[in-house]
Order: sequence, then structure tokens, then C-alpha cells
Amino acid sequence: MTPFNLPTKLTLIRLALSPIVLPFLFVYLLPLNNFLLNIVLGLVFVGFSLTDFFDGYLARKYDQETALGTILDPIADKFLLYSALIALLVAQKIFFFWVIILIGREFFMMGLRQVALEHNFSVHVSSLGKLKTAFQMICLIFIIVNPYQAVGLGFHGQALCNSIELALIFVAVSLSVISALFYYRSFIKQFTTKYELMHGHKEV
Repeated sequence: MTPFNLPTKLTLIRLALSPIVLPFLFVYLLPLNNFLLNIVLGLVFVGFSLTDFFDGYLARKYDQETALGTILDPIADKFLLYSALIALLVAQKIFFFWVIILIGREFFMMGLRQVALEHNFSVHVSSLGKLKTAFQMICLIFIIVNPYQAVGLGFHGQALCNSIELALIFVAVSLSVISALFYYRSFIKQFTTKYELMHGHKEV
């Protein structure tokens, strides 16, 4: 099986293009606060996000999972998320505190999984983690499309859109933190079990 099958190519597209295309488009075009343009930019982000779904779906459906794809997929996911968040921050579309929490959470999880890997176990993706990812993408799409953060185009529209955006951010950040805590509990449980087994064997 060739390592550069269709799922891997989709992953490589996300990995190579998202940190180049998204920052350029978001930083230069989002400050224009044009609703139709924002929709187009939102669709671009959706397109990159869908590669994350389809590379995994196709790999599983057609039994095309490869070691290369397994390594590159989470890296490409991080590139997509970080590129979008940092570009939105530069374009003044999101508060820096939320960006710190969301990116910090991902670094925390990367460290957790690395320690688990070094001790020969893994922290598996949970349904809560998948829900976090889905809600995070919905939140980012709304932030991209919403043209009202920095302009006064009508109190009611602005208040409604920004209230919805704030609610989405609150849920996305909450799910990020809560899912990280659940992963940490799973990590500690597995780490403790493994340590006790090793310690018990040494005593014997």
C-alpha cells in the first residue's frame, strides 16, 4: 500500500495549505467586515475542516490507514486550529485570552499523550473530545462569518450576533477544559495502574 493514498493527500493538503492560506485571507480580508466575504472565508475554513473528516473516513472505509497518515493527521489538525486562532486574533476577531486557553489545552494534551507513549500506553480519543472538536469548529465558523465585532451596524443585530458568539465561545472553551480534565483523569488512572504493576513485579 502506498503511503501517499487519497486520505494521506487530504491530510497533506490541510497540513501544507492551512497555515499559509488561512492567515493570509483572515488577516487581510476579515477586517473589512463584509458579510458576504466573511461567508466565503467561512466556507474556505469549512473546506479545510472537512479534509479532517474525510481523510479519517476514507482511510477507515477503504482500509487505507497508514503509519504516515497516523502521524501527520494530528499535526495537520493542530496546524489548522492554530493558524485559524492566531489569524483571528491578529484580525481582532477573538479575545486573546480564549486563544491562550484553546492553544494551551492542545499543548497540554500533546504533552500528556507524549508521556503516555513513553510509558507504552495511549490516551484514546473520547466522545467528549469529539464533541469539543465539532463545537470548536462551529464556534470558529461563526466568529469568521460574524461581521459585527468591530462595527456598529445596528444595535439589535450586533447585540444578537455577539451574544450568540460569546455563548459559542463559552461552550467551546468549557468543553476544551472539561475534556482535558477527563483525559487527564484517564491518563492518571492508566499511569497509576502501570506503575503499580511494575512496582509489584519489582517487589516480587
